[in-house]
Amino acid sequence: MSSPDTNPRLTLPNDEELSQVLTPKLPAWCALNGWHFVAVAGVALFFAYHSYLHLFYSDLWGHVAYGEWILQHQQLPTEEPFVPLAAGVPVIATAWGGQVLLALAVRTGDHEWLSHLFAITVWVSYLILARAFWFRTRHGGVALLGAFVAWCISWGRHAIIRPEIFGVLCFFTLIWLLARGRVEFGATADDLGAKKLRGRVTLVGIGVVFAAWANLHGSAIVGVVYLGCYLWGRSVELLWRHRNWSSFWTDSDWQFWFRATLIAVLGMCCNPYGIDLFIHTLLFANHPNLKDIIEWFPLTMDSPTGITVGASWVLAAVLLRYSRVTMRAGDVCVLGFFIWAVSTKIRMVAWYSPVLMWVLAPHLADVLVRVEFDRRRRELLPILSPTSFRWSAIVVLLAWVTVCFTPISRLVLGNGKPREERQLYSKGTPLELTRYLREHPPQGLVCVPQWWGDWLAWQGPPKMNVMATTNSVHILPPQVWNDYLNIGRTQVSAEMLLTRYRANTVVACKKMQQGLAQWISSSPAWEVTYEDEDGLVAIRRSALPIPKPEDACSHESNSEPREEPVEQPAAT
Repeated sequence: MSSPDTNPRLTLPNDEELSQVLTPKLPAWCALNGWHFVAVAGVALFFAYHSYLHLFYSDLWGHVAYGEWILQHQQLPTEEPFVPLAAGVPVIATAWGGQVLLALAVRTGDHEWLSHLFAITVWVSYLILARAFWFRTRHGGVALLGAFVAWCISWGRHAIIRPEIFGVLCFFTLIWLLARGRVEFGATADDLGAKKLRGRVTLVGIGVVFAAWANLHGSAIVGVVYLGCYLWGRSVELLWRHRNWSSFWTDSDWQFWFRATLIAVLGMCCNPYGIDLFIHTLLFANHPNLKDIIEWFPLTMDSPTGITVGASWVLAAVLLRYSRVTMRAGDVCVLGFFIWAVSTKIRMVAWYSPVLMWVLAPHLADVLVRVEFDRRRRELLPILSPTSFRWSAIVVLLAWVTVCFTPISRLVLGNGKPREERQLYSKGTPLELTRYLREHPPQGLVCVPQWWGDWLAWQGPPKMNVMATTNSVHILPPQVWNDYLNIGRTQVSAEMLLTRYRANTVVACKKMQQGLAQWISSSPAWEVTYEDEDGLVAIRRSALPIPKPEDACSHESNSEPREEPVEQPAAT
């Protein structure tokens, strides 16, 4: 007789039993596919790239210094606080809100927090822009592709960290508000109530955006022009159709654009300067000193910006040639204006690129449908098409890994060391030279490169009197600005001008001021007290008496301004 089996055997459940136990409890929309993984991977790579960009040594630090000054004094500056040669010139702090945010980032942690703030702001901005493109096309791939192409077009300015990033965020939010309002609240519906709801909600959002924009950066006028172009375009359509001005007041779309433009102007006036800010931004580009700054130059096709803008024109020509989508008059007006703007001032590429892709997004979607792009990609990579919660888990893991391997992990995980100086600051930042100046504070006016002036005003010795900074270019009297240019460009008049301004210390950038560096090194009147691969510091062998700043500005200049542009290095 056999004994009973005291060791029960382990039996595996079959597929039917497993399906009853391992039933997903998440909603079906949480199941993703491989194409979602590709999109999230691109977005994660975009964030990681911006997280590792270096902090440039130019006007970023001038904005931080301005923000810190505002926080310390609890008021806005009425004149330039860091450049004595600009004393008495009225100042309108058009970007005071953005400057305060940058200063608060430094106060919260260290300089690396500026990198965190920049990466998050740019990342969120382009996600908002992609969402706006989705409302316009109802195609996720076109939305992400359009946002990426817009970023590529403005490649020459993608690494610039300044309050402009907050202005771009507001501009993209405005585009998103308009796209969302026209889709979700019935822009094409016959229901009058839906249109009124669309108008009220969107107009309130526009007012809030412009009130914030006017205090964060001085580019809010760009948004006003954007709305005005669509108002003008709708006016042209009505005049062409009805030949009657009275049709404006009976057309709901024209009324919406009119109210939106009016609210934008009123929202822009919600700042400490009121209507003066609006007038100041209109006239700002005409300042004579800006003609020497490269980013205010007209577009040239052999420059990096010219290449990307030229490529965008080729893309527009191809899409408009093969697209069957009707182009509205408003799109023509807004695209024409921003093409003119970027052609006259290359810094307008930051605003031109999203406008171009906003106009081209429906045409891009139509062309992709005609070439059966979706079917072709599914046939090419069929493994990516089925939805599965496995893809969802992989996407969540990818997002977490992105956070862990970027500098922002210090904020999330609370560990890790700050980046080293060579990893945080851009190449060419005068770190050792700055340490020398802090150990040996110069007296009186110091002639420094304008692009180093902001950094030295922030990180240099306390109350260091620099001759010029990037943020003070439009504030300096034209005579002072021209004299500064001639000091850096000529050897004949440099000694005369340095004597006129009683400058006993000169800081020269070896890369951008080779002539000045060679002259100052060989001059018997000057002694080089510090030198490294970035620059040098020289002092007079016989120091001149230091006058008041206004006395140095009172002399008449006998030198003529040079026509060469300021060779300010690009942020890379």
